[in-house]
Amino acid sequence: MTAVSPLMHAIQDRDLAAAKAALERDASQATAELPGGLTPLMFALYHGAHDIAGLLRAFRPLSVHEAAAFGDAGAVADHVRADAALLTAYSPDGWTPLHLAAFFGQRDAALVLIGLGAPLDAVSENPMRNTPMHAAIAGAAGESLAPLLIALGADVHHVGGTNVTALHLAASRGFEGLCKLLLARGVDRLAKTEDGKTAAEIARDRSHLATAALLELAA
Repeated sequence: MTAVSPLMHAIQDRDLAAAKAALERDASQATAELPGGLTPLMFALYHGAHDIAGLLRAFRPLSVHEAAAFGDAGAVADHVRADAALLTAYSPDGWTPLHLAAFFGQRDAALVLIGLGAPLDAVSENPMRNTPMHAAIAGAAGESLAPLLIALGADVHHVGGTNVTALHLAASRGFEGLCKLLLARGVDRLAKTEDGKTAAEIARDRSHLATAALLELAA
């Protein structure tokens, strides 16, 4: 079993002071790859420890995936101009740069990636099997960023792992406007997840009662 470093503990606790102390004792923790291949900076972003991610940024240049997730549109552009293959490169946990920009709500980075040719409908290489539009709905700015991706041509009908659709995800977050948009685009409101849930049932389970009513009444 791999020992959890003091820096990882600090990230999990979102404790900036502890992270600084850990790095003062051993700066190599800032760039040491974690189990599964994640970098400490990505680990911090996934845990919502944005101040610690900012601290870690100073230790080495951002990778294209880190830049997309962090929202450094300039660094994203520099990476892709140097190597266009990075547009479709997958992170250790199975995401393209556009997936990560979308999930973390990084609109500028997402638009740079799309403008440089990132595929809107790339499918993640992990059990979620979703697209950047799905990642956006699940992420930090789903209600505003997902409609932008749809307007730019994202496939609203893609079915991800465990039969999850964009409508299931929008319903799970109570995004009524996005649900209306997806319904207007012809998404099947009665489609069921692998465990037999419709979007309306998911919304009701999450106490998004107005969204559930909207989906139940749609016909």
